[in-house]
Amino acid sequence: MNHQHPKTRNIIIGVLILFSVVATAIVFIPETTGNYTYDIYKFSSYDELQSYLDRTQSNTYPYGYAMEDTVSGMQRDGAFAEKAGTNEAGSDSVSYSETNVQVAGVDEPDIVKSDGTYLYNIADSSIHIVKAYPPSEASHLSTINFDEHISPIGLFINEDTLIVFGNSYLSFYEENDETYDYDLYYYPGTPGASILIYDISDRSNPTIQDELLIEGSYFDARMIEDMIYVVIVEYTYQLYDYSNGNETFRIPEIRINNESSEIPIDSISYVDIPDTMESMTHVIAFDINDKEFVQQSFLLGASQTMYVSSQAIYLVSAHYDYTPGIFGMRITQDEITTIIHKIAIKDGTVEYTAQAEVPGTLLNQFSMDEHNGYFRIATTIGSFWSEEDQSSNNIYILDGDLSQIAAIEDIAPGEQIYAARFLGDMAYLVTFKKIDPFFTIDLSDPYNPEILGKLKIPGYSDYLHPYDEFNIIGIGKDTVEASEDEMEWRELDFSWYQGVKLAIFNVSDVSNPEEMAKEVIGDRGTSSQALYDHKAFLFDREKELLVIPIDLYEIDEEIKEQQGNYTGSKYGEFTFQGVYVFRVTLEDGFELQGRISHLSEQDMMKSGFYPDYQSTIVRSLYIEDTLYTISQSKIGMHSLYDLEEIALISLE
Repeated sequence: MNHQHPKTRNIIIGVLILFSVVATAIVFIPETTGNYTYDIYKFSSYDELQSYLDRTQSNTYPYGYAMEDTVSGMQRDGAFAEKAGTNEAGSDSVSYSETNVQVAGVDEPDIVKSDGTYLYNIADSSIHIVKAYPPSEASHLSTINFDEHISPIGLFINEDTLIVFGNSYLSFYEENDETYDYDLYYYPGTPGASILIYDISDRSNPTIQDELLIEGSYFDARMIEDMIYVVIVEYTYQLYDYSNGNETFRIPEIRINNESSEIPIDSISYVDIPDTMESMTHVIAFDINDKEFVQQSFLLGASQTMYVSSQAIYLVSAHYDYTPGIFGMRITQDEITTIIHKIAIKDGTVEYTAQAEVPGTLLNQFSMDEHNGYFRIATTIGSFWSEEDQSSNNIYILDGDLSQIAAIEDIAPGEQIYAARFLGDMAYLVTFKKIDPFFTIDLSDPYNPEILGKLKIPGYSDYLHPYDEFNIIGIGKDTVEASEDEMEWRELDFSWYQGVKLAIFNVSDVSNPEEMAKEVIGDRGTSSQALYDHKAFLFDREKELLVIPIDLYEIDEEIKEQQGNYTGSKYGEFTFQGVYVFRVTLEDGFELQGRISHLSEQDMMKSGFYPDYQSTIVRSLYIEDTLYTISQSKIGMHSLYDLEEIALISLE
C-alpha cells in the first residue's frame, strides 16, 4: 500500500483545488480571440438571429452598458452658437443663441431650444412653449403633457415642427395577452424609445402628427438640415421572454402611429468582431418633411459614446480582455481597447462602412473628430491611481476606412485626459494628476502629427471652447497640492479639487501656449453643469458674453486662516445657485457683471447642502439683448445691459 505523508497529501489537494479554480475560470473566458472577419453580415431569418444570440451570449461575460456621458473647426468653420434669423416679431432679423454643439451644422438635442421668438423647454416631464420675444409680450402659451410612462429627454425645433425624444415604459404586449399581467408585474413593460413629432404652427395648440416607438432606450440624436438621425440601444436579453418559466425568443418590434410590426430581418446586421453582443443598436433616419422612416439595426456590442459629423455616425465602446485568475476573471487596464464603428449617413441613408480598434478608453464625444476625411481619437490607457497599470495617453489618426495611419502615444505618463478638443488642424489636450498640462498638437499632416507645446499650471479643464482662432477658453477646477502629512497618510501624491476655474489659453505661438487670464469661483464643492455638459455653456464673442450655471460653496475666511495648509480637503457651505454672467475679452479677461438666481431668500433658508432642484438654473440663452435663464419651475428674463429683471414666468 502506498502511504503519503500528510503534508504531501495536503499539497496535492491544494494543487488540485487550485487547478479546479483555474479550470473553472478558463471555462468562462469570453471568446475574444479567434478567426473574425470584421465584416458586416445580414441575417437571413429570425431563427438565424436567435441562434447567433444564443451562441454569442452563452460564451460572453457581460461588462458594458449603453451610456452617453460627447468642432470640426474654429470660427472660420462656423462652429459658434449665434444665429441670425427672421422671427415673428417682424421682418427684421434678430440674433439669438442656439445650442452649443460640437460640429457646425450638426444640431444636438437639448432640454431647451429657441427659434428667436419662442422657447421650448422640458420641465417636470412636460414641454412648455413660451412666447419669449419681445420680452414685453412674454407669456406661457401651452404645455404638452405626456403619459406617466413616457419621459421626454431632448428635443429639436425645425420651423413649425417640434421633435421630441424620450423613453417609454409601456408594454408592447396587448392587454388581452395571457402574459401581460405577469410581465407588467415583474418588469414595467418592454422599454421603448419614443420619437414624437408635433405640428406647432399654432404654438398655443400643438398637435401630434407622428409617433414612433421602438424597443430599447433612447441614446442620442442629431439633426442635419431637415434630416433627423436617432440612435436607440436595446439590450439583447430584452429579446427573451421568461414568463411562465420558459425562455422564448421575441422578435423586436417597432410601432409607428399605433401600428406595430416586426423589425424586418433584412434590416438587422451583425459585425463579426471579438466583442460581446449584449445590445442591439437601432439607427432611425427620417426627413421631417415627408416622415419616411428608415431603420437599420446592428449588433455592435455596447455603444457608450457617439460622435457625428455631417457624413457619418461614429459609435464607440470599450472592449475588455478577460484573463483567468485564481479568484475568477481579471481585467488589466492596459488591455482595454476602444472599438469604433462608422455608419455613413447621407440624404437619409444609413450604411455601416467600417470599424477599427485602438488601445485605451476615451473621455467623451470631444475625444473624437472627423476632419478632411480623417478620423482622430484621443484615449487613455491604464489608471493614474494604479502603480501596476500606470496611465498614459494617445492620439490616433485613421483614414476614411478607419485604417490607422499615424499615432502619438505615451503622452503624460501617470496622468489621464480630462479634456480634449480637435479644432481644424490642431488638437488640444488637458491631462491631470496634480497639475494641468495643456498640450498643443499639430495634426496638419495627418501622417506626421506632433506635439508642439505644453503648459503646466495648477488645476485642470474639463471642457475647452474656442474663443477665436488663437485663443481657447477652459472651464474646470482649481486645485491645491495636498500637504506632506496628507500625502504621507494616504501614501499618494495628489492635489485637492477646489472651486470652478475659468481660463483663457493663448495658442498663437503653438510652441509656447500661455494662460492669459483666469478666474476662480468659490471653494471646494463649487460646481457647474458646464463641467460635464457643454450645452450649459453660453458664449458669444461679439457680445463679449459668457454665462455659466454655478452651485457655489464657500469657506469662511477666518476658517481658512485657522486651518492653513489643511483647508484644501474642507468643503464649503452652500451659498448660491444660479448663473454667473461675465464680460470676456482678451484684454481684460473675465469680468463678473453679476449673478442671477431663481432661489428666493426663503428657498435659501430652507436649503441644506444642495440647492432646491426646481429652482436650479440649468440653461441660459439670449435673444437680442435679453438674457433668459431656465430652471424646472421658472424662466427669467434680464437685460444684458445691466442684468435688471424684465420678467419672470412660472412654469408650475
